[in-house]
Amino acid sequence: MTFLAEFTSPVAAQETSNAVFSARIAPFLNAHCLDCHTGDDAEGQTDLQSLTPDFTTDARARRWIDVLQNLQFDQMPPPESDQPDAKDRAEVTGWILNELNKTGRYEGYRKKLLAPEYGNWVSHEKLFSGDIKTPPFSPARIWRYSPAIFTYRGLGNAKSPFTFMTSERGIRDYASISVADQSTVQMMLIAADSFLADRQRRGEFDRYAAPELELSDQQLKDILQREFFRVIGRNLSEAEIAKYLAFCKQNISTGGNLEGIKTTIKAMFLSTESMFRMELGRGPVDQHGRRQLSSDEIAYSLAYALTDHPPERNHLIRDAWKSDKLKNKQDVEALVQQIMDQQLTTGRWEHRDLPRVMRFFEEYFGFHRAGNVFKDNDRRRREKINQWNTNMLVHDAKMLIEHVLRQDQDVIAELLTTNQYFIAHPGNNQYAKEYYDEQVAKMTAPGYVEEKVQQRREQLQKEVKDWQLKKDEAERRLESYRKTEQLRVERYKTAIAAGMNPHPSYPFAPKSRGIGDLLYIEPYNLPSSGSADEQKWDWPLEQPLAMPKNQRAGLLTHPAWLAAHSLNEDNDPIRRGIWVYERLLAGVLGDVPPDVDAAVPSDPHQTLRQRMQNLRDQRCWKCHRKINPLGETFEIFDDWGRYRNRIYFDQDGKVYHRRDGDFERRLEANELTTRPVDASGMISGSGDPNVDGPVQDAVEMMHRLGHSQRARQSFIRHLFRYLMGRNEMLSDSQTLIAAEQAYLANGGSFKALVVSLLSSDSFLYRR
Repeated sequence: MTFLAEFTSPVAAQETSNAVFSARIAPFLNAHCLDCHTGDDAEGQTDLQSLTPDFTTDARARRWIDVLQNLQFDQMPPPESDQPDAKDRAEVTGWILNELNKTGRYEGYRKKLLAPEYGNWVSHEKLFSGDIKTPPFSPARIWRYSPAIFTYRGLGNAKSPFTFMTSERGIRDYASISVADQSTVQMMLIAADSFLADRQRRGEFDRYAAPELELSDQQLKDILQREFFRVIGRNLSEAEIAKYLAFCKQNISTGGNLEGIKTTIKAMFLSTESMFRMELGRGPVDQHGRRQLSSDEIAYSLAYALTDHPPERNHLIRDAWKSDKLKNKQDVEALVQQIMDQQLTTGRWEHRDLPRVMRFFEEYFGFHRAGNVFKDNDRRRREKINQWNTNMLVHDAKMLIEHVLRQDQDVIAELLTTNQYFIAHPGNNQYAKEYYDEQVAKMTAPGYVEEKVQQRREQLQKEVKDWQLKKDEAERRLESYRKTEQLRVERYKTAIAAGMNPHPSYPFAPKSRGIGDLLYIEPYNLPSSGSADEQKWDWPLEQPLAMPKNQRAGLLTHPAWLAAHSLNEDNDPIRRGIWVYERLLAGVLGDVPPDVDAAVPSDPHQTLRQRMQNLRDQRCWKCHRKINPLGETFEIFDDWGRYRNRIYFDQDGKVYHRRDGDFERRLEANELTTRPVDASGMISGSGDPNVDGPVQDAVEMMHRLGHSQRARQSFIRHLFRYLMGRNEMLSDSQTLIAAEQAYLANGGSFKALVVSLLSSDSFLYRR
């Protein structure tokens, strides 16, 4: 079974090309295309009336490829025309692909389908139609280790030789793209040299340096077994021990004990298993010619699907593997359920037991890249963002995700619609309260300041005694410290007297990242304050907290996501629209034609939406009609993530962005005018008339899309890609349908979704 067969209509496989063309393709063209594309005056000089089922010449094949891409990208028929049934559209594209293959013109298209950016090209309607009965499988493959896996292999300061070849704006780790070339091998040698040099500096090889030392075969076997486990992550078999022993003895005879052992370790670094995960299907073959993964392959595949470590490092996978309980689908299903139940959100805050779970949400939503977007400090001050701390915004988003995962009910809709946020909170209410109570007791106790000052005095006196600090400088620092502590105590007491919970400044600890103060919270439309400032917001000790329902709905209205999908000085409606179109509507976009200039002009007198009107030009609007009406709904937020319902203009009619003291002065002097924000948009292409249609803003859009079947299925497709390391094929239809059914049958459970996918035939079988 090839990729081609995935696109071949069952009807097309049984009938000749001409018969299918006459019976199905020509009527489709006549009904939906020929009104505009006939004769010398055909629209776009594209005459489809003369098309025949002949793909034997490049010119004719190119014409059919144009038809194929217009149908796939949903560019034709135009939106104002009657649209064909989705299954009819899919049948026509399948027939074209089949004909391209017959004439040897399919390979280039097939290669495109392997890349992440072409994942949506497989017909969404066909995938979830239930018509595809092909038994699922994944192609047999070797899969290069990810940078994260290399990082956690315990190789000291050795730098990862692996980098992703995929875009940072999506799923990164794809098996077909992650290859090892000559440069990778050279980098692996550098990593091996670094690893060995670090160990030699620490004296780990000193015992082998003595020229008179003679090592027995058993001693060498023990060394080889230990080193192989450290480099590869498993024990050597008897046959492998014999091979490495002979090689090591040969190296020792040439260069001595030390160099011989080091050369042998280098060879381990260059072994296939050091660079690749192997998923060839070494288990039994079924009646469909599919090969099941062996128990060893299943153990490693599960470990690397959920963690960055080999199976020995996760006790649940290790125990099942060593107990011979990874033989079949039922075994895998039981193990993954156990892992999900026990480890989904456990571990230290910065090192979760299942790190690839949160990494999926990062790669899918992209909120973790908020810090990659440069924001000018002068503008930050003018616009009253007292601290632009994207690390904390990202942390808040992660706490929200983990909370939804712990609830494990209607997870996809909750992530897309909830107004329940975490702000400046460790995410664990029990720990939050324990530490809060402890800090309040300390800060309000008599003598607290003097006790802290005495501790600081002793530290400074030691520095003076050791000639590290002058006495007058020590006294100045001590007085400054006293004032700071007095301000902190005063802040606590003032907040408590006002009936507020003073923020306790959480430290970096196993249960929490460091959360110093409330200085970063302006993007939530909340008043900020530093650790020594008077607190202005009644910080909730128990979270999540409810944000205004008309302002926030899920992760796409969270400041972390909004910042990550913004520009340096403004919003980015185009990129935001693309995200919604591709990630929630499973839409397909074509490449921007090289002769199209889609730049947005600068004009300080116009809002961003007004400046984007030039994109409604016919050539631009062909694609932008799919994304702009989605992305423009987020104009209810500025590029810091703050909600807004109006835009200010100064006396010259220029958009006025300042929110500092100058803003307050001008507002009071009636020097500013306002216009309501226009964040209206349109949903189309969901396949559900109750979802499609105009929306007032992003909040309304997310509530419609968040509960839609299309968004749910699109999310499942992206999770499939992440766990499988490849795009879907039509033969994965049964896997995807079963995953959606498991999700729904368990009340919208993410755990059930992962269990279904990781115990599916797509995960367990190779061909």
